[in-house]
Amino acid sequence: MKQYREQREVRHGAGRRVARALARAVLGLCAAVALTGLVPAGNSAAVTASSDRDDGVVASTGTVVVAKPGSARVIHNVGTSTVTVRPGATVRQTLGRLTASDRSRQSRMIVDASGAVRRDGPVVAGDRLTVHAEDGRTEGSYALAVYDPGAAGRDGAYWNQPLYDRIDSTVNAHVPVFPDRRCNITDPAYRSQVRRVTERYAVGNEAGDPAAKTSPLVYDSQRVWFYGNALKAAIKDCHDAGGGTVVVPPRGSLNENGAYYSGAINLLSGVNLRVETGAVVKFMRDRTNEFYPVVRTSYEGTDLYSYSPLVYALHQHDIAVSGGGTLDGQEDMWNWRPWKKGYWGEPSVEDKDPDGSYGQNGVLNRMNFEDTPVEQRLFSDDGHLPKTIPVVEDGKVRQVTPPAGAKAMKSTFRPSFIQPNESTNVLIEDVKIRNTPFWIVHPLSSANVLVRGLDIYSDKTKDFEAKGWNNDDGIDPESSHDVVMEHNHVTVSDDGAAVKAGRNVNGREHRTPSERIIIRDSDYRNEAGNSAAISMGSEMSGGIRDVFIHDNVFGGHGMAMALKIKTNSTRGGAVESIYLRDSLLQYAVRSLVELDSNYNETVPFPNADDFDPQVRNIYVDRVDTGPDMPPATTSFSFRSAASRSPVENVRYRDSVYHSTSTLAAGFADNKNIKDLVVDNVIYINPQTGATTRYDTTPLRLLDATRALPDTGDATGLTAADAGRPDNVTPVPGRTFRIAGAVDLSTAPDFPRTGTLRILVDRDDTPVPVHVRADGTFLSDPVTLDDDQSWYRDRHYVSVNFWADNGIDINTSVYQVVVSTQRGRNRSCPTSRTSPAEPSSGESSP
Repeated sequence: MKQYREQREVRHGAGRRVARALARAVLGLCAAVALTGLVPAGNSAAVTASSDRDDGVVASTGTVVVAKPGSARVIHNVGTSTVTVRPGATVRQTLGRLTASDRSRQSRMIVDASGAVRRDGPVVAGDRLTVHAEDGRTEGSYALAVYDPGAAGRDGAYWNQPLYDRIDSTVNAHVPVFPDRRCNITDPAYRSQVRRVTERYAVGNEAGDPAAKTSPLVYDSQRVWFYGNALKAAIKDCHDAGGGTVVVPPRGSLNENGAYYSGAINLLSGVNLRVETGAVVKFMRDRTNEFYPVVRTSYEGTDLYSYSPLVYALHQHDIAVSGGGTLDGQEDMWNWRPWKKGYWGEPSVEDKDPDGSYGQNGVLNRMNFEDTPVEQRLFSDDGHLPKTIPVVEDGKVRQVTPPAGAKAMKSTFRPSFIQPNESTNVLIEDVKIRNTPFWIVHPLSSANVLVRGLDIYSDKTKDFEAKGWNNDDGIDPESSHDVVMEHNHVTVSDDGAAVKAGRNVNGREHRTPSERIIIRDSDYRNEAGNSAAISMGSEMSGGIRDVFIHDNVFGGHGMAMALKIKTNSTRGGAVESIYLRDSLLQYAVRSLVELDSNYNETVPFPNADDFDPQVRNIYVDRVDTGPDMPPATTSFSFRSAASRSPVENVRYRDSVYHSTSTLAAGFADNKNIKDLVVDNVIYINPQTGATTRYDTTPLRLLDATRALPDTGDATGLTAADAGRPDNVTPVPGRTFRIAGAVDLSTAPDFPRTGTLRILVDRDDTPVPVHVRADGTFLSDPVTLDDDQSWYRDRHYVSVNFWADNGIDINTSVYQVVVSTQRGRNRSCPTSRTSPAEPSSGESSP
């Protein structure tokens, strides 16, 4: 694992520099206000600014570097944690071609692996770039790497380095940096904003036994000093002054436990919320709109108005949460969590009644299905209609009254912990996060997001009933693009990271894809939750693509698999171009990768499952397992795939897997896959030490597949694929036979040892087919039936075939329509994501 770039405070030059900074504090603030055209509001006296610049402008805390224009001969790429130089680039050349992203006056040097300063000579592996911001205190660093021009040839299809570099450099260039203005919430100017409040929280149930699931909760209370108003005022002061840092110091709280109690924290543009090391922010356990007002948010992929996330931003830019301190959501078995299952007299969010009397999954999914305007999906603490709700109009957030006729319901939707919504240039760095009500870090419809150095811990399996609580996903970018997640330590009961893109109608009609995402250099653990380290979906209707996962460690006895891809026929959208490499799976109870195209739908609605689940272009390279893996697992858990839309183009190479089972066992129950490629995968039996190498041999059909009617001419069929999703062939009648031929050049024994089956539309019963010694085949009659709820403009004929080794598998899908119905229905439920690379299961004779 690479050492990540730390933002930390360091003190320099006490005497003259400090005197200059103090003397210019007021001047610096006024100059910054004049430059930005803003007038400080509220406690402007609490905004302190320092400057080490001769022009009196407030100094920058920025340590982000970018390449100067015209630097391509020296600098290959500048990412969020690594500067990659061209072979032979010297120290002097490298330093000369870098500059601050905000054009501030940084100082930079290159040191070797021992920390000694390098003056010149070629840059080598192990060197680091250190950066000192112009504020004289803030320091950052980047690893230095030397570009390998031969890597692309070795990577082949398993990696897309140009796109990876573009993501890395884009996010780096947009990491927010802040002027050296500070608003410390313990300053005297904010003292009047700190008040005593009563925190009410559950401590158990009346029966004194959690097994008495209908016994009502028992509540206690305590008086605490509440800092929510001070945080709000400090955030506004920093924002109005032109940006800066709101400081939550390790000491200074009036509470006996030293914590700062708060409700939801609403970030504004240009503000860095810095919870310093040793500081603890505790979020109130009162589930009321006094502390968590109604805002526009999302619950499991459906947009709504409900409880504010604990740290929230709507339509803001250049925002950060940082500092090394702790954010404590105070969720536990009795607080927030009971809404999951509806225990102890509380309502359950899992209720699936679409006509329910309060806000739960059934009601919210009905609103999604009916595409109810989001401004009418209103949920509050007790069902009251909020006086105002936040909306984005003309590029600004405004509070408006709810639409005429709108009604609200009581909410059971637990809020996310940190959620930047429709925001850009976001940094979430170095904080500890504990006791989350729901998903933890949830960038929603946002861009240029860096999530780095987090310490996340949540284990909901240790209290009453170990199974079924979950919902504590670690990091969930949803409908967001250009995201880097690095150097994080995540232990949760649910998925460690889950890339999402909205659910069903909400995702297809109102969301963008999640794309251009990097997940690297991190540790994901699950102690007992039986979930994935990294997942795609299941809320993915807007599409997920171009996700790069590398240099991670996955483990824990509750880890189910390293990567899970989940979708279904109700979702729409596609999951494509997912790259996993150079990682270690220490332990998993199920597999390395799980593919599930029929994932459980929370609240199904009649005839809504008329989409083709699409999963394609999945690359696994140099991913090993540890020797302590459970003995009978296998690389792939292939739970489901539709014959009409098989999982397409899965490639797996140069990896070691410890198991007493076989690679083929993962495909024993489901073979609806197209173009499975395995290259140099070694299985080691941990009991005997025996090794088995797996390689696949291409298995194809000759370009001779046709539909044979009882009378008349045969119709040649051409397979559809990702590059030709709307390739539909008219056939002369509703009843015909399928004829074709297997390419025996790579599988001469197929007629004797292989298996071929034909499936039509959604029927799981294969049509009988007869394979001859020369590889040709002919099916029994196929009859098409348009009278199906899912039918739009095409039928599907799938030819699925495999060799006796169980891993040489392929599928060709032919989309057909009766020739009298050639008119195309534009409502055909095909994916709206961009086409992937073409692939075909056929070859020419």
